[in-house]
Amino acid sequence: MKKIVATLLFAALFAFPALARSVTLTLPDGSSWTYDLPDDVANIVDQYKSEIEQRLRGNNVTREQMDAAANELSRAYSDIASSLGTDHPYTVAKNGLNDFADVIRDSVCNSQVQQNVWANAWIGYLVQIGNGKIKPNFGLGLNAGAAKLDLSPLKKTMDAFKIDYGSLPGTLAMPTLTFDARLGGIKVGGFSLPFDIGFTISGFDSSKMGLNSALKPVSFDYFAIGGDLRYCVFKLPVFETRLSVGAGYYYTKGGVHVSADQANAGLDFKSSNFMLNAQASAKFAFFRPFVAGRFMFVNSSVDWYARNINWTSILNDSSSGITNAILYGLLPTNFSDTVDGFKFHPVIQGGFAFDIVVVDLTFSASYDFATQVYGGAFSIRFSL
Repeated sequence: MKKIVATLLFAALFAFPALARSVTLTLPDGSSWTYDLPDDVANIVDQYKSEIEQRLRGNNVTREQMDAAANELSRAYSDIASSLGTDHPYTVAKNGLNDFADVIRDSVCNSQVQQNVWANAWIGYLVQIGNGKIKPNFGLGLNAGAAKLDLSPLKKTMDAFKIDYGSLPGTLAMPTLTFDARLGGIKVGGFSLPFDIGFTISGFDSSKMGLNSALKPVSFDYFAIGGDLRYCVFKLPVFETRLSVGAGYYYTKGGVHVSADQANAGLDFKSSNFMLNAQASAKFAFFRPFVAGRFMFVNSSVDWYARNINWTSILNDSSSGITNAILYGLLPTNFSDTVDGFKFHPVIQGGFAFDIVVVDLTFSASYDFATQVYGGAFSIRFSL
């Protein structure tokens, strides 16, 4: 008997994928009524109850009209699991955007750590007076880097909204294209300040880089600026062995956006990254390997949104009941939220450079132990 009951319950889950949950709403005439709505819609009512009741009053909705909308919602939701892969499109979309906001927070700071990477732990003195040396040590050039960006939470949102993302992969690299410069320290007679200071500025817009067709319907952009100060605490003439410690600050803002007929969705982010560094390097002929440890203290904020949601297309239902449900706010066409906070990221970084006369070619890779995000960078610079 127990087996028969269990079998019937299991079958019922598939026969009625849009499970119902009771919610109570106050209608314009002051009466309160309880409705059995699909669980996904009940979640919406829980979050937007006051707004929904305000819309009911604004449209002077009768009990009969509300009954019809509730019945149409239950009917429409009973058929969507096979076409969407879920009977909770709102909940899945919202959770996907929240999860992708966390991904963005982790990827942005790891794209920042790819910027301004120099293999030489200390580049030397910019100003030298009284020691017979006049060579100023400085450098400038271009850096291209990337950090892992997991798109799977965003793709879940697009699936829930029936947005076709074609061959868009589940993982991308968040790129950085950076101009950077570094200036050496000061030595006057016996007085020495063995530091160097670096600056970086970067920006990227996928729509201006010819990536629209490859990333469609996704686009992204960002702007970043920052700098760091390093102090050489140990150096040996043998193999130009150097050890430095330092600190830096990087600020990035940008966004990731999805545009489609069914809905528009996206995230706008800001990230402030205070970084403590320790780096060691050596040089063998023109080959310079290095290893570094970075402690990143990151404060970030991501504002995500879903707008212009076409529920009649998503549910494949344009009946008057569904149209009214949208009008009443039972199916919101816009919703948004913010994910923010502080996080600590220990990162290991290493690589090598080829110093060829006045040209440096630097290759580096990094790994974030807190988020398991990896990244890499390549730079070409003029350097003295």
